[in-house]
Amino acid sequence: MFSLGLIVTGDYALATGADRHVAFAASLLARSGQGLAWAWLIPADRVQIAAALYEAWQRSNPVACFGGLGDGVDDHVRATIAALQAGREAVGLSKQPEREEEGCFECGNIVFFHGNPVASHTAFERWLVGRRDQMNATGPAVEQLRWTLPETAAAIDARRVTKQAFPAIGQRLIAAADGALALSFTGPSKGKVQAARKRLQRELDRR
Repeated sequence: MFSLGLIVTGDYALATGADRHVAFAASLLARSGQGLAWAWLIPADRVQIAAALYEAWQRSNPVACFGGLGDGVDDHVRATIAALQAGREAVGLSKQPEREEEGCFECGNIVFFHGNPVASHTAFERWLVGRRDQMNATGPAVEQLRWTLPETAAAIDARRVTKQAFPAIGQRLIAAADGALALSFTGPSKGKVQAARKRLQRELDRR
């Protein structure tokens, strides 16, 4: 199941409450019926960046990180990665695999972009399209069902029963392409996703 985490490093967003990366990434994902799994705002502090990167490496989902790639003393992210990689080697662990691409670089399951939205958002969109193509080749399937909030007790119970019957199928409330609310089903195959959606519909019709 494709589920993207997001890290934004630097003091600007924390000091002002103004951040363009989270809104852009969420909007881009929503166009294909997906959403952010989580988003963290991290200050320009290498200890806190190290903690965030270490935690993100433990997650199974891909993670995008914006910011912290300045010149010299402002290059907090690269310096932190180098320290973490050296620490892994020191305790006998292999280094996280690294790969450079146009406009970004990857280390483990994290892809890093500059903090400037003008350049980084174009690179992020290009990376996201490539990642989706790669995922679609092996195929997690996605289907949607129109939904409303607040959820009724019957709807919550129907979702619970469906989750018990299909534990491998993810359920997430998202904004559909037209702005309406939808319940997104994601799983390893189209057949299983469709079966889960139909089971939920039957449970709703019974109530």
